[in-house]
Amino acid sequence: MNILIVKTSSMGDVVHALPVLADIRKNIRGVRIDWLVEEPFADIVRHTPLVDETIICNVRKWRKSIFSKQTREEIQALKKRLQEKKYDLVIDLQGLIKSAVVGKL
Repeated sequence: MNILIVKTSSMGDVVHALPVLADIRKNIRGVRIDWLVEEPFADIVRHTPLVDETIICNVRKWRKSIFSKQTREEIQALKKRLQEKKYDLVIDLQGLIKSAVVGKL
């Protein structure tokens, strides 16, 4: 089973969401967990042995230049990366419109 956790920011929220990983691993054998997170908080997730892959997004940066070519290219690259893998479950721990949009990718 492949699970994507969407908790993009902020530092305290990312740290407080970490126990979810242990619960998932405890209850689902052979699970693979990827985590979608904003770049400034990626090291927290990257250094967590319960996460298989850390996927970085830059929503905060993108909002400042939403119509730039670079932003569009970065969003397309993220979309492609997320669609390369089939996720059985996407868990949005952020609960915001921005995380819902990114999770929908």
